[in-house]
Amino acid sequence: MPEANETTQAEKRETTASAGRIGLRELLIAAAFCVIGILIGKAAYEAPADQVVTVDEAQLRAIIESVLDGREASATADQESDRFALVDDDPYLGDENAPIVIVEFSDFFCAYCKRHFDQTFRPLLENYGQFIRYVYRDFARLTPESTPAAAAAQCAFAQGKFWEFHAAFFDHQDELGYEFYLKTAEEYELDIEDYTACLDQGRYVDEVDIDGFDGQIAGVRGTPGFFINGQILSGAQPYSIFERVIQRELRKAGIDYGPG
Repeated sequence: MPEANETTQAEKRETTASAGRIGLRELLIAAAFCVIGILIGKAAYEAPADQVVTVDEAQLRAIIESVLDGREASATADQESDRFALVDDDPYLGDENAPIVIVEFSDFFCAYCKRHFDQTFRPLLENYGQFIRYVYRDFARLTPESTPAAAAAQCAFAQGKFWEFHAAFFDHQDELGYEFYLKTAEEYELDIEDYTACLDQGRYVDEVDIDGFDGQIAGVRGTPGFFINGQILSGAQPYSIFERVIQRELRKAGIDYGPG
């Protein structure tokens, strides 16, 4: 994982770049209204005093459409650059360069996160997994055990078994605790000595904290929180909502696909 100071520098660069993009869009809009104002002022100045002032509607429409086209192009570029903005080096499923990147911020003690896991996560990957890079990041805020549970899953990630623990933790949410972590490690044949040391030393507590900080900066206010190609989606939304957003993103990528 990057050190905290490296994370801070990256956030500053991203904030600066984002501010620059927003500033450019606002400048374009301001310029368009300035031009429209000049056209109206020119028409009013040249018209006789008793004549109703009219402005060339086609000309105005062309200016507005030009600005909107510029904003759309800018938004597309932003979206492409932001697609991987929150990926970090956390566990993921799917193709690294998939056209759709979903980043979930979650807490293993969150009932709504479990609902998402039970009702949406699995069918989503069954139907669209070939197009998705699905990234899991921690937003461990709900209970005193939330951070230890997240760190325990990260210890499993270090031994290549994160997603097995991810499933076990949500399937047995009411059993989470130190003994359950060790039991699960034994079940999946991890190096118990190293795993136990990882838990006891809190090796990944800082990693969990950094995930939560990144999520908070990005706009996550509760769990689960999702970013689909950089667009935030809050809460355990039903499968149909995720599918609608994914279909839209596939169309933008020029992919015509219907599951089944």
